[in-house]
Amino acid sequence: MFRTFFAACLAAAATLAANPVFAVERFHAPSLAPSVRVELPAPGDKRSGATIAADGRLQIGFVRALDKSVSIPHWNAAEGGYVARIEASSPDAQGLRVKLDLGTVPGAFEVRAAGSDGVVQSATLDPLLANEFWTPWTPGETQSIEIFSRVAPSADALHVSALLHFTESPLAKAAAACTLSTACSANDPPYDAAITERKKSIMRIQFIDGGGAFVCTATLIDTPAHANFVLTANHCINNASSATSVNTFWFYEETSCGSGVAPLQPTRTNGGMQIVFTNFNIDSTLLLMNGNPPGGALFAPLNAALLAKGQSVVSVSHPRGDTSRYAIGAFQDQGRDADRPIDMYLVSYTRGMIEPGSSGSGLYTMNNGHLELRGVLSQAEDSLSCSNPTALTLYARLEAFYPEIAQYIGAQTVAPDDAPNRPQDLFLAPITTTGLDVPLDLQQGTVRIDNRRIDYAGDLDVYRFFLSNPAVVTVYTESAIDTVGTLIDSTGSAIAANDDANFLTGDNNFGLTQRLGAGVHYVSVGHWDPQGTGTYSLRLKTEAVDANYTDLWWNAAEPGWGVNFNHQGNILFGTLFTYDSSGAPTWLVMSSGTKQPDGSYQGDLYQLRGSPFNGPWTGTTLTTVGTMKFAPVGTENATLTYSFNGTQVVKSITRQVFAGAPPVCGWSAFDRSFTLNFQDLWYDAAEPGWGMNLTQHGDTMFATLFVYGSDGKPQWYVMSAGKRSTSSLLAFSGTLYRTTGPAFNASPWTSAQPTEVGTMKLDFENGRKGTLTYTVNGTQVVKPIVRQVFSTPATDCGS
Repeated sequence: MFRTFFAACLAAAATLAANPVFAVERFHAPSLAPSVRVELPAPGDKRSGATIAADGRLQIGFVRALDKSVSIPHWNAAEGGYVARIEASSPDAQGLRVKLDLGTVPGAFEVRAAGSDGVVQSATLDPLLANEFWTPWTPGETQSIEIFSRVAPSADALHVSALLHFTESPLAKAAAACTLSTACSANDPPYDAAITERKKSIMRIQFIDGGGAFVCTATLIDTPAHANFVLTANHCINNASSATSVNTFWFYEETSCGSGVAPLQPTRTNGGMQIVFTNFNIDSTLLLMNGNPPGGALFAPLNAALLAKGQSVVSVSHPRGDTSRYAIGAFQDQGRDADRPIDMYLVSYTRGMIEPGSSGSGLYTMNNGHLELRGVLSQAEDSLSCSNPTALTLYARLEAFYPEIAQYIGAQTVAPDDAPNRPQDLFLAPITTTGLDVPLDLQQGTVRIDNRRIDYAGDLDVYRFFLSNPAVVTVYTESAIDTVGTLIDSTGSAIAANDDANFLTGDNNFGLTQRLGAGVHYVSVGHWDPQGTGTYSLRLKTEAVDANYTDLWWNAAEPGWGVNFNHQGNILFGTLFTYDSSGAPTWLVMSSGTKQPDGSYQGDLYQLRGSPFNGPWTGTTLTTVGTMKFAPVGTENATLTYSFNGTQVVKSITRQVFAGAPPVCGWSAFDRSFTLNFQDLWYDAAEPGWGMNLTQHGDTMFATLFVYGSDGKPQWYVMSAGKRSTSSLLAFSGTLYRTTGPAFNASPWTSAQPTEVGTMKLDFENGRKGTLTYTVNGTQVVKPIVRQVFSTPATDCGS
């Protein structure tokens, strides 16, 4: 299947090469009145300028979908064919692109567009390459579009469905003052010559993804296939739709050193690209241009050897989408970010700097007077700035990505393989229940696929599965090799990835638990070692569980009491922190609230007596005092109903937000060793009957400790604003309080009164275990703590 796809891409590229996609001087029918006008009102979204997305990409616009797509009602005869005109506008836009959806089309179209500068940009719309098309970028809030076809199109051939409203021009100049222009000398003749050569290999790419317009950097690379292959980052381009939307800007450099002046009309190609191979784990993407690069562009040589520590490196990129800049530094070590399971190159620059917009640019080393590409920019430390330019920058290793793309760039023949390497190899194949499709569906239980193999260096095995209903899916391997796994959506974009799911047990198999919607999904299996091979068995299972309700809940009108819910599988563990009839703090627990047919959770409510918090542990006694019911209304609101010794209480509750963005809690069937969010139920396994609920919002920890006083009665304390240590991601500390308040059933509610009694400190060894240290009125207690697991899948919270 790949060979057919690849041949089609190369053939299309060859066809377009004969008809270069560059700016033209005029429309076919410049005086023709528009047959379609799309005039949107001023957007409610008033943002302006560029913003930095959560993944580090530079965002410069957003998509405005039409309420209803607009077809082209008629085409006008013109010399050699038929022409239609469209005029689109979005007030206050710094530029526009227009989305065309393809219906029944007679063949390729020529698309021309002009904006406020009057310069006409052209591109070819080829239905063999995509079923949607974005016109080239033009400046201003109005775009005039001419579409030319050599055959009369039908009325449903093309539809206008959206406008891309730019909040900043792709030509804006915003790079930091400490960046170094490639128009300026490095005062090192060999470097100057090499940078002069390499800046002709890079391009600034502008593309659409997930409702936004973004800018990254990419590199034209030299390969044995001698095709127009391009490398960038996976976090820039990771799906076919984004690749299709790519516009490229070449030779975008200051006119002279220090001038601050960019070319008035940079060289552009508007034909889009095809995604050939992408890997979230390595944060790298291989693209194929739909046309030729412009004259003067140079192919960057590749070097797939592993970098040596201390080796000098060079970056050439477009920081903040500005004119090209270089930076010089050295490779320090390998490390990884929190999301991607493959180690990256850690680089520190001593001259110059990268910024958002540089994402996807190359990391180079000098060899025989030329800069060879060794990696692709993934991200940088948050502290990177002109005041801290030596902060670490992370680059995906070409040494790890090259074996995976070797067969596609002509560097190796296709080896015998027991599974496809890419989701797109299965996109068009019918869904079956045999072969490479996993016969997985809701309530089917565990599926076992044995005796699979990573056949050669760089081999990935991709499997497809189908869910008829939403479900929580757990997928993992059993093997003696070190596997890496990725869950992938129907577009080919990664959802989640993992390396060692049960690291504390010495298990190097990957494991992922994720709630997925109905439809088609994929799982990719590879070896953590780029050269590694070996056998494995794949395991998948589904579980019908809800959204995860693990959190601190309260009634905002009644501060001073709350309830912690810990959700595992279809069991809810609820700890209610309130006050007895005398106003003394007390707690009640529903240790096993089971899911009901109506979606609520209900169970017996208990009150416990136990050993004093500061004495030897002798156990607890448990008394049933009533029932508790948690009835969710959506995912953020619920009704709490409980009875306590015959008195019923009904409260409206919501999740309590106390510091920044709260985490999103999902599921895990694994040990959560690497989890840096500790929101969960924790206890000392040797002393069942007391515990602690942790709710973590970023660097702030809210801890409710439920223990027993000197009289054995239930007593609780709270650290309401514990802060993460500045020297360790694994440590939190803060003031500890005891509160008194109105009786649990008081109406109206009166305010609770906190009293400072000591401090609390949490020192985690990893995401699974740690040490609790707290003081109450001068008495110190130190306890080992672990996450309490009472059902499966367990809770896993993150940003």
